[in-house]
Amino acid sequence: MLVGGLLILLQLGFRAWALWGSWFYFDDLAFMSRAMNQPFDWAYLTESYGGHLMPAGFALAWVLTKWWVYDWAPWAATLLLLQLVASVGMLRLLVSMFGRRKLVLVLLACYLAWVFTLSAGVWWAAGINQIPLQISLAFGLTAFLAYLRTHRARHLVASLVWVGLGLLFYEKTVLVLGVYGLVALCWFSAGKTPERLRRLWDEYRLAVVAAVVCGGAYLAVYAAYGLNFSPGESADVPWGPIAWNLVAIAMLPAVTGGPVHWQSVTVGAFADPSDILLIVSWAAIGALVFYAWRSRTISKRAWSLVVFTTLGNVALLASARAGIVGPDIAREYRYQTEAAAIIVIAIGLAFLPLRGAREPNAVREDAPDGYEDRRLVGAVAVVVLALSVVSSVRWVDLWQDHNPTHAYLDNVAASLTAADAPVPLVDAGVPQTLLWSFRYPENTYSHLFQPWAAHMAFPRNSLDDLFVFDDSGDLAQVRLDPAREMKRPKDAEGDCAYPLRGGVVRIPLDGPVIGGGWWIALDYDSPVDTHFRLVAGDEAHEVDVPAGEHTAWFQAEGSFDEVMVNSFPEDTGLCVTDLVLGSPEPTRTSAKTSS
Repeated sequence: MLVGGLLILLQLGFRAWALWGSWFYFDDLAFMSRAMNQPFDWAYLTESYGGHLMPAGFALAWVLTKWWVYDWAPWAATLLLLQLVASVGMLRLLVSMFGRRKLVLVLLACYLAWVFTLSAGVWWAAGINQIPLQISLAFGLTAFLAYLRTHRARHLVASLVWVGLGLLFYEKTVLVLGVYGLVALCWFSAGKTPERLRRLWDEYRLAVVAAVVCGGAYLAVYAAYGLNFSPGESADVPWGPIAWNLVAIAMLPAVTGGPVHWQSVTVGAFADPSDILLIVSWAAIGALVFYAWRSRTISKRAWSLVVFTTLGNVALLASARAGIVGPDIAREYRYQTEAAAIIVIAIGLAFLPLRGAREPNAVREDAPDGYEDRRLVGAVAVVVLALSVVSSVRWVDLWQDHNPTHAYLDNVAASLTAADAPVPLVDAGVPQTLLWSFRYPENTYSHLFQPWAAHMAFPRNSLDDLFVFDDSGDLAQVRLDPAREMKRPKDAEGDCAYPLRGGVVRIPLDGPVIGGGWWIALDYDSPVDTHFRLVAGDEAHEVDVPAGEHTAWFQAEGSFDEVMVNSFPEDTGLCVTDLVLGSPEPTRTSAKTSS
């Protein structure tokens, strides 16, 4: 146990280093945006987020946001603490299953070092789903094994409580109930499958009923609150490429220490092992499975746990992710983080006798000799662990170097706090590399930049100055990406396209306008200060503009093909020299504001 504790501390030290250079990314921003702008109520807790139902995760995000918004250290400490609990749980589970053996330490070291859990360990939004699943599996299976051995109901209750806690963070925790069922069927019953099922019902009827009721009740709750995709759509998505990427390209190389090489994406990376590593990993895992079959009496059933959870992962990706972003998403390890625990458990079950099992896993009399020498096993373990460290370090480097969020928000804060007065802003969205626009309005300035609310203004109209942030987070004067322009009359007098006279001035556009999010840039020249009313679709603006040449900015929304100006005094002398409607974009040169 002491050595196991030291291994856990080594993993925590590595994770602390990885977290030290990490920061918030993508869904983290959406979580904080929700917490800053929504009341803490039932609707907030039970909103489906990308198909996830995670009330406990949202509750924790709300607390951390209220106290430590954009302060990474407490959020990182949460991940580190959760990983500590999960790792201790895995050590406890392995000892409960197999006793105090040296091979248990090897299995624990693999769980701690493999890259499966790494992405969830440094990305808060992923970790708050995935790590509680690992905790639920480790502590829950330990309690369930105690129930299988003793028939004491309190252990069964504890195992279901652990599942319930996990389900508060992540719906995929329901798979743990399937793991319980497989362990009970394969190791705590005997005979052919029909006989096993009958004995399971006779001896563990309470567990069967409780698991079915709890699992069914949760699925009903999930269907009501969390299911925002059609599982039937997975039939239209080919499972083959997903399974290939998940198992052959990602899972098997990771078990042998890979993938070593990564395909860099916006932030983080996909598994991209070399052809040599692929062949070696496939051969090594094949040899491991074959040797377990040749040397142990009941090894084959151990792999049922891996097959079950892997099929679950493929089905979930096919129904909720791969149809949108493609099968390459299966090469991202955060979609199979529990594989680290499941594969470790399966290897242990393939080679070691499970304590209390109805059918012990024994060494065959004709087992091949020489393959379980401690020095050989130790050497293989050292190679796998060393490669896993290399793979992990390379992934962390890509994660830390490619995350633009910290620098962007530092620039936003510096730009806003340097201004002498609230900065007039279009309430635009942050770059797609930080948070996708389908999270609107969570991706907008008004929602994400709440800590600097006193330094921002979001006018419906503005004179001359109107700003957005560029992709680096620096303030930039707005320019319009033109969608419509005014039609210049043939009888226009010089630059004066539309003089304000006659009570109502209609400025036709060169095409119809539909929808919202538009802004109008109206250039004018006036000898005196003037009041007028501008109507653009459903938007109406009453403004007082100063004399001189200026640009007035107006929000526009609705369906229209002309802009109307009225309610102005007679003989103002104001001339509209140009009018453009479009989407606000930053100018190429960032702006420094002092007003």
